Amino acid sequence: MTVTIRLSVSVVVLALGGCGHMQPSSPAPKEPQIPGLAWERRSDWRSVKDFGARGDGAADDTAAIQAALDGVKDGTTIYLPAGTYRITRTLDLQGPKLGVLIVGHGRDTTLAWDGEAGGKLLQVDGIAYSRYVGLSFDGSNKAALGLVHRNDNRFVTEVAHQQLAFRNFTDAAIFHDPASKHALAETTFENCLFEDCRRGVAFLAFNDYDFTFDGCEFRRGEIAIECRRGNFYARNCLFEASRTADIVSMPEHGSSVRRCVSVGSRSFVQHQNAVSPLTIQDCRVTGWTSPEGAIQVNGAPVTIFDCVFADGPADHAPIRPGSAAQRLILSGNQAADAPALVAAAPSGHACTLYDVPAGDQPRTDISADRRFLSDQAPVPTRIFDAKADFGAKGDGVTDDTLALQRAIDAARQHGKGALAYLPTGAYVVTQTLILSGEDYAVGGSGFRTGLVWKGAEGGTIIEVREPQRLTLENLSVGTHNFGAMTNAIDIHHYGSRKPTRMTYNGVFVFGTYQKQPFRQGLQFTGLGPDDLVVMPHVAGNLRFMDCGRATVLANVTYEGSVVIEGKEPVRDGLLGFQTRLATLVTHGLYLRDNQNVVMSDFYIEQAGNGLLFEGGPELPAGRATIQGGKLHFWDVDGGGTAMTLNNYCGQISLGHQQFYMEPKAVRIRHRGSCPVELLIMGACFYDTAPDIQREAGLRLTLAGNTTVSRTLDEDSGSDQLPPDALRRIGAALDDLRRLGAADLRINHPQQ
Repeated sequence: MTVTIRLSVSVVVLALGGCGHMQPSSPAPKEPQIPGLAWERRSDWRSVKDFGARGDGAADDTAAIQAALDGVKDGTTIYLPAGTYRITRTLDLQGPKLGVLIVGHGRDTTLAWDGEAGGKLLQVDGIAYSRYVGLSFDGSNKAALGLVHRNDNRFVTEVAHQQLAFRNFTDAAIFHDPASKHALAETTFENCLFEDCRRGVAFLAFNDYDFTFDGCEFRRGEIAIECRRGNFYARNCLFEASRTADIVSMPEHGSSVRRCVSVGSRSFVQHQNAVSPLTIQDCRVTGWTSPEGAIQVNGAPVTIFDCVFADGPADHAPIRPGSAAQRLILSGNQAADAPALVAAAPSGHACTLYDVPAGDQPRTDISADRRFLSDQAPVPTRIFDAKADFGAKGDGVTDDTLALQRAIDAARQHGKGALAYLPTGAYVVTQTLILSGEDYAVGGSGFRTGLVWKGAEGGTIIEVREPQRLTLENLSVGTHNFGAMTNAIDIHHYGSRKPTRMTYNGVFVFGTYQKQPFRQGLQFTGLGPDDLVVMPHVAGNLRFMDCGRATVLANVTYEGSVVIEGKEPVRDGLLGFQTRLATLVTHGLYLRDNQNVVMSDFYIEQAGNGLLFEGGPELPAGRATIQGGKLHFWDVDGGGTAMTLNNYCGQISLGHQQFYMEPKAVRIRHRGSCPVELLIMGACFYDTAPDIQREAGLRLTLAGNTTVSRTLDEDSGSDQLPPDALRRIGAALDDLRRLGAADLRINHPQQ
């Protein structure tokens, strides 16, 4: 992190509603809209209509909604029923608070500005682990800002924006005020719509890190995403007719743009920073108008693969480097009607290109007319309330085990999209809760709904067996925020002999800031080829034992460590991570037994060490492909090693990546004679230099890396390209292609 040291530190799938059935939609307009969400009000939802709000589009509802906001505590839900709420002054939600939810009926709940020109509609200050779900914001071409995060009260992390629409703001739809005293980090934007706003989302300060955009649509603005000094990951998004650029990227750490579509914008990506690598994967760009190019890059290495460019300005290349020093790793791109794929630098000299041959995995079939925004989302068909219907107390003292299991069983017996709901509270559990069956969900109100273990030492809080379209959501299980516990596992998910699908969304387990990677957490054992696990949002320790044949797709996971192990001989599944963050950990990843993993956006900071790989020649050779925004360690108490390889066999590919400032020596320690190939590509050594100690088994490739240093004389950007190195880089890109194909198939099936 660059300026502020952290003091503390969530796609469409099930924003609130379990695995409920889709609500019928009204006739679709020409352009997709966010869904209408026909919620049943829950027992702990605080309705603004109880405070006098009318929602008729005529009455001034400002004072009533503000009164509801003024009473917010940790874990409060503010509910806005369907209607149009006329707002004449800025609504202000003050923290510090945790786990607040503001929820409406999607396109049927609108906050409409009718105040002074240049105003702000909603400002929140210091609301961490919060969610904003199912609201439409209309600035009426008068308000400058829609949703403003100003964090003077505390550091804010894990904020989710889901099923939101923003229209007609003269400046920015969502804005993090750079004058804030604290950071806004680990923030998601899922199935959100931005149209006719000058800027979509603008985050301009250091420590605005790990912003993830997924399934969003941006129409007719100047800039859709503006990142200055933070970093971001944009995937499965559509950009239309941006007057300046779809994405203005001047980040402090590595970022990525994957599987996005741009139509009729002036430019697609403008990226500039000497220390911040970028990957652009599998995007479709048509009809850009800038002669300077669809993609303009200047600085750190950029990897661009499987992108298709069409209908740009005649006689102009779609990719333009800012200088001859630019390094570009290219593979599988197409620009059939352009004179060249890459233009010369302004000096007239060519930059350094690495032409990686296409691998075996084909690019996806994204077309220029593909949309990702969905106008439908699941809503529970029936609510079984653990407190109101089954007598649970949630007071942190009473044993609620029986009441909770009865609520779960009722939802299971009903099926058809039912939800066993736990209102905000602390629920004491003394025996393992069992989840099995099909087509239902179990969930709470969010971060401040917690399961507290007070059973026998070494127990398990939740056991998941043979789940068929089950969801666990918006719930803390075994986390230290509810006190110390003696259980061994928070959630234990077992493999099955028949097809299963399980979703974990908004689930918090033990591991955040704890430096205990093998304790508690979410553990998977024996997942097989017919088991599918999807994690839209999980925080805490994750452990996988003999799961190499399963399909596991982790969309957004934060904190704790990932441990992957097992000696099963067949490993033909996919264990894939997209947005991944680890801070204050012993190691961010333990990859044992030559296991496989692919991680597209892995960010580590303030860690003891980075990545640990272990194995041996008696096991199948493994593959690990890891890209990420940052690797940063504290060189204290024996830490500070970026990578440790203990006789791991196979191929490890790292990059893009930023090796950040400390320790100055990027320690890579290899031991063993088992053959392993290590590729470091498209990386930036930011005031660091590699320090590699190896034994006979390691084969090293360095390609397309750069050094930016104020204190070191060493040049870490020198290539080491043994024979056939580029082909092996192509194999690493194939791993990212497989991950992308799974993301589209599972999270964004063609509508």
